Amino acid sequence: MATSSEKIWTDFSESHHLTNKTFQTRWFGEQSNSAEVQDLTNKILAGDKISTSKPLGYYSSEGEQIPQVGDYYVLLNADMHPVGIIETVVSELVPFFRVSAEHAYNEAEGDRTLSDWQERSQTKFTKQMKKYDRTFSTNDPIVCEVIKLVYKDQL
Repeated sequence: MATSSEKIWTDFSESHHLTNKTFQTRWFGEQSNSAEVQDLTNKILAGDKISTSKPLGYYSSEGEQIPQVGDYYVLLNADMHPVGIIETVVSELVPFFRVSAEHAYNEAEGDRTLSDWQERSQTKFTKQMKKYDRTFSTNDPIVCEVIKLVYKDQL
């Protein structure tokens, strides 16, 4: 029996004639913080949050693939239920100190200014990399991703 993530993907991919495409599931925020995950999910579904970022070192530490243009993800809410499908439309490496104000604004967190993004992200990335016994520097490359909501579940 297909999971609800598989069903939403099958319905979407068949209706859009996507062949040879696969998906992964994805949520935003710390899974242990359901309020944060739901808030970020709601911002994506509303079209407010269209970008995200993580240090390149996170991907190598986790053994995760860097998102690539054309990748699809079934978006999960705080209950880890699928609520939509997003597509990566931009994925680029940018030094932390060169991340743009536009990218910071499009992450739709905090007050949406670059200075707020830098402050919050430096704290978050430093803590994140410490889990892997790594340090974080403002010279480090950041994977800056732009996402597009391509399907919203109507349930």
